[in-house]
Amino acid sequence: MIKEEKINQVEELAKEAAESGAVVFSDYSGLTVMEMSELRRKLTELGADLRVVKNTLLRLAMEKAGLSVEVLEGPTAALFSRSADPIESIKILVSYLKGKAKGEVKFGFLEKSFMAAAGLVELAMLPGKAVLQALLVSQLSAPIYRLAYVLSAQQRKLVTVLDAISKTKGGGE
Repeated sequence: MIKEEKINQVEELAKEAAESGAVVFSDYSGLTVMEMSELRRKLTELGADLRVVKNTLLRLAMEKAGLSVEVLEGPTAALFSRSADPIESIKILVSYLKGKAKGEVKFGFLEKSFMAAAGLVELAMLPGKAVLQALLVSQLSAPIYRLAYVLSAQQRKLVTVLDAISKTKGGGE
């Protein structure tokens, strides 16, 4: 690759990293071409891109994007997620690598904040954004429903007593 092509590639990667909500570096050792294609397809559906680039070019691009990458060793694939929920693409990457028992997540950046491999794997195990929002709404609305139930309890008791009295006095006619 000539120098001008490398410079253009670094510029392109830096722009992509700057626009991404998440950038994750992983080792893809052991994955076949078919498996890499399948993983790329899944990630593309979510608005993410998985690229295999020379470590030197990748490090230069990340520095240009303001992301400090100290050392990149071995085969490295970079995930750039531009989706509304970048955690979904991280989940796909982590679960795919774990399911195939090949490769591993090295480290990454979520919203420009550094995250170690363990943090990314833990993040991938959390429920999705929509599920967490639904849980929050249900937790916030539960006290209101309980209050309404307690306040209406006296009225329900009164209706039950009146119904019982009407059945005993009126003969149920």
